[in-house]
Amino acid sequence: MNGSLKVPGKRLFFRLIGLLGLTAALLLMNEQVGSRFGKNAPGAGSRAERSTYHLVDCSNDDSKVMRFVYPLPDSRYFYSDRYGWFDETHFDAGNPAQVIADVESAAASGGGIISISQSVRDGLTGYTAQYLVSGDVSPSHVTDAALGIYMDWSIRFEEWQGSLPRNIVGPFTPFSIEDLPTQYIGFIEDATQLRREVLFTCYLGQVETAETPPHLWVSTEPGTPADGPELPEIERLTNESFDPLVLTEDGWEHVPWPPALRRNPLPSSSTTWLFDSEETWYLDHAIP
Repeated sequence: MNGSLKVPGKRLFFRLIGLLGLTAALLLMNEQVGSRFGKNAPGAGSRAERSTYHLVDCSNDDSKVMRFVYPLPDSRYFYSDRYGWFDETHFDAGNPAQVIADVESAAASGGGIISISQSVRDGLTGYTAQYLVSGDVSPSHVTDAALGIYMDWSIRFEEWQGSLPRNIVGPFTPFSIEDLPTQYIGFIEDATQLRREVLFTCYLGQVETAETPPHLWVSTEPGTPADGPELPEIERLTNESFDPLVLTEDGWEHVPWPPALRRNPLPSSSTTWLFDSEETWYLDHAIP
């Protein structure tokens, strides 16, 4: 048997069946799980490690649960029945890990300016905003300050995409229903240092490959036209909240994230952080 995991004989195999169940044991025999049986969620690893099946501890205060972590769909978009659509390209928008690191560094240095940038159109243009971080931000509040800044930047970035001339070539881009929720989970991924597939396995549940999320919605509400035949009303679906927007029996509604993934952003103030300036750039040429 090749690989790093050795199963010496039938006795160990049947012990595995008793401890893990038949499915888990068979997976072990196929060397798809490896030796990941620690109590802590696995940290970030290589691309090869991210593509394998392994066990992770999803325990909480009420129960102890071990689950198999499966890779997320190899698709730009994927869908959850409970939390709607996610866009793979938005998890790392603005580089939230760098935002957290920069806020920590600025606060520890007595305050300073940080920048957040994002390119679009294959780098043809992009958006940058600067923020003043106060030296009064304590180490315990760094992540929440970074979240407040990142949320503010995310909304400004979406508004920038919705302004001329960018909205001509991408009229359905600003505040698409999947954008801000995806960016929120991307921030939580970096804040917790849990791998993305672990977050979905433990807290968000299974997802499936999806087509482009809906941008338009045909309203079926009865109208009272002054004259002419009654026509359906077509609306553009937008989401200006970091909570998911999902279709329910009562229409489109926001649903909260599971408690373990909720964080309270530190609001803007002179003792926390302040928006400083923004600019559009084209091929590295800034235009304030």
